[in-house]
Amino acid sequence: MKTISIKACVLAVGVAVFGIGAHGTAADPKPRPSKPADPNAIVALYLGQTWTWSKGGSYWGQGGKFAAIWEDQPVADGKWYVTTRGTLCYEAVWLTPESPTNDEITKLCWQHVADEDGQIWQKHHENNDWYIMDVAEDLTRGNTIQKELAKRRRAVGL
Repeated sequence: MKTISIKACVLAVGVAVFGIGAHGTAADPKPRPSKPADPNAIVALYLGQTWTWSKGGSYWGQGGKFAAIWEDQPVADGKWYVTTRGTLCYEAVWLTPESPTNDEITKLCWQHVADEDGQIWQKHHENNDWYIMDVAEDLTRGNTIQKELAKRRRAVGL
């Protein structure tokens, strides 16, 4: 089994998901004009969905429950929320079988805006590149990572 550190996992997730965009398209500047996306619309967009990443994915569950997997080992459990300005965030602890007691909370956020046509755009809070939110490509109804989550949680003693 390949060993990966928690910090390396978070860095890899950041590069793969946020460095080139959620769906691998070229980045654009912030759309003009735009306004913060309606927080209720962002909640409705993610609630009960799995966001597929290049080497894993995340589930945005009821009651703000967040869970994610990455590559072949890490699993994250935590919470998610949307701010009044349409920013989606998660706060979670990433665990591996080699680091089952990590208590470092990772917080990642995506700002969402709506352009003049109502199209939702997003950007990761640590970069300036904006991407059109491709719901059909990036989000899947339900928890499609559920079986793998359960397996990885057992491996770290959850």
